This record gives sequence, structure tokens and C-alpha cells, in this order.
Amino acid sequence: MITRSGLFHLWKRQVFLRNRHEDFDALLSMRAWMGIYLIGCANEIVYVGQTSSLDERPIQSLGNIYHRVDDTSLPWSIAFAPCQFDEMNERESSAIRAFAPRFNTSIPNTEKSNGRLPEIVASGAVFQDQNGPCGAFSPESLRRQMERALENPNPPWARKRTRTKTTRKAQCPAPPTQATPVEWTKEDSDLVVRDYGVPIDEPFRYPINLCSDGSVVTRDGEFLGTWTMDEHEHPSFTPEGASEPLLSHVLVGLLCLSIREWHEAIESGPLGAA
Repeated sequence: MITRSGLFHLWKRQVFLRNRHEDFDALLSMRAWMGIYLIGCANEIVYVGQTSSLDERPIQSLGNIYHRVDDTSLPWSIAFAPCQFDEMNERESSAIRAFAPRFNTSIPNTEKSNGRLPEIVASGAVFQDQNGPCGAFSPESLRRQMERALENPNPPWARKRTRTKTTRKAQCPAPPTQATPVEWTKEDSDLVVRDYGVPIDEPFRYPINLCSDGSVVTRDGEFLGTWTMDEHEHPSFTPEGASEPLLSHVLVGLLCLSIREWHEAIESGPLGAA
């Protein structure tokens, strides 16, 4: 198990590369509390979870979803609602059904998911470079998100999380350049988005990119394999051609770091050097 000091070290050096907000530190100081935590990005709740250790599990969840948001520079906040252990499934399940956060793909207990909602007692901005907390936990934002959830016929928690592995080319098609102008149709663009998980007019932003279609691609467009999440929201990586995961971690950022080190080791080895 990663210690609290270890998580804080990993926070700055290997995952977020942004300083924590003092309000977030104050919230984490209530680490002895147990209950429901809600992660907000911009004006929406994007994840709901339960924890018996407020200073550990929320950081793991934040690390798992942070790089899956298109614009990570948006303001983030975390809210906390204390409750007893025997109430956790009801409160968490009810919140997931009520808000349909984009990264909650299951409900712990559907029978209890029409029960009592978490009662938020504290929230705080996550990153120091924010102007203030995000707007996800304002009464108006909460109301709008609940209304959208009611109108959504296919909420994230009702979708089956399955991925189909396909054979892919080793390199992503290069975008058009000024020297060799190419006319891309919408069909061409949709095909590349489907196959590689990113638009053709956007570069891969990170050395290792976990794409929305389950592919793992380098910044240069090289396809390395596939990634997935287990039932505990822990990511793992399966290299191209393998049938079992090779690498896994509790944090998406650290998984990407492990994949990068693995890939660089292969490239610098005897085969890569040749």
C-alpha cells in the first residue's frame, strides 16, 4: 500500500506536475473520516467513490481520470460527504445514479441506488494554479447535472465496459503538411479517430497516450498495445500481440511512466539498437 507521504511525492514528481491547493490539503487533513468523495471538473461531477481513508483513495481516483479529460487545465475540486460504513453503498450508488458521472461505469448496489444522496460537508479546489474551486458543487450545477442524468437513456453506469482488440498498423497516419497538401474528407477523419482515438489535426500530447478507443500510442504515433481498467479503476497495459497485461498500476500517470520506461528499454536494447 502506498503511504500518504509517498502519494504526495508521486503527485508532484510523476503524475500531475501541478502543486496542490491549500484547500485540498486542508480537506485531506480529515483523513480519519470515512464516506463518499465526489470529484468535480469544470461544472460537472466526473466521478463518485467511497473511502475509509480520505487522503489516499481520492488521490488514486483523481490520478486515474485526470489524463482522460480533454482539457486538464480546467478547474478541479473534490467534495466529501461523511457517512457510516453500512451506508456507503447506498450513498455512493444513489449519487452515481443521480449525477451519472462520466467515469462511473457501474453502480455498487442498484437496489439501493434510489436511496439517500451523500450530504456534502466540505469541498476544496485541487490545484494551486486555479483561480478558485470549480463550479461542479454549486446548487445550480448539481441541479442541472441531475436533470441531464434523468434525461440520459444510456448513462455511463449502464454501459458494458468491453474492449475489442484489433490488428493495427505500427504507425499512425501523418497529418497533412503545407509541402504536400492533402484533402481530408469527414469520412477519412472519422476513420482515423475511430482507429487511433484522436483527431487527425491534433498531435499526441504525451510521450505515452492512452486513447479513448483503448489503444496505447506514443507521441510519434507508434501503436504499442491496449489499455483497460479493472473493477477497481486500476489501469493495465497489454503490449501488441500479447494476451495478458504486462504492466498495471493504481494511477494512470504512473502506468504511462512504466510503459514509457518499458518502451525505451526495448528501443535501446539489442533489437532496438539494430
